[in-house]
Amino acid sequence: MKDSRLTSALYLLLPVLLWPLSFIVLRSYFIYALATSVTLLAALTWVLHREDLAWARWKPPVGTIVAGIVGAVLLYLLFVGGNEGTSILGLHGYVQNVYGEIYGNQNGVVLVVLLAVIGVGEEVYWRGGLQGWVERTSPALRNVPWVASTAYYTTVHIATLNPILVGAAFVVGLVTSVVAHRAGIGASIITHILWIEAIVVFFPV
Repeated sequence: MKDSRLTSALYLLLPVLLWPLSFIVLRSYFIYALATSVTLLAALTWVLHREDLAWARWKPPVGTIVAGIVGAVLLYLLFVGGNEGTSILGLHGYVQNVYGEIYGNQNGVVLVVLLAVIGVGEEVYWRGGLQGWVERTSPALRNVPWVASTAYYTTVHIATLNPILVGAAFVVGLVTSVVAHRAGIGASIITHILWIEAIVVFFPV
């Protein structure tokens, strides 16, 4: 559907409000707040930018699955290396703060479900609607829309006041944005879910 300037502005700027709300104001309920925020963004994407959602760019579907798995493995390995780097630099406390906030909110099956919701919601908005809109409307970024989505995704994480989380957002944003651009958001959703479940629940670093 065609959206007005007002709804476009709301759609684009809502994360500027939702990220501080989720990470700072509602820190005690962080995982629930973020899951709710990204669900709202995904719903708006479905209403306003459904035509910008490129679910799969490769055929057959197995290509989407393989691309998603490869992206998840790459992302996990980058975080393993980054974890070693934070230890060397004496910044590992910031990493523990992130895990503490996540585990302090929820554990077990509910955490697994909420992380999956976050993975899907973030991909639908950031790498789906937003990145698709940039690709459709910006001649300068048409071939590299992931530059804009990665930059914005990284920037809103500054509100977390955690430099490690900002750096992590850049890495996650870059990998998933490129995966979505090349293989579709079906692949980037797989990447995001497999990575976040591994790094938080099954094989934390």
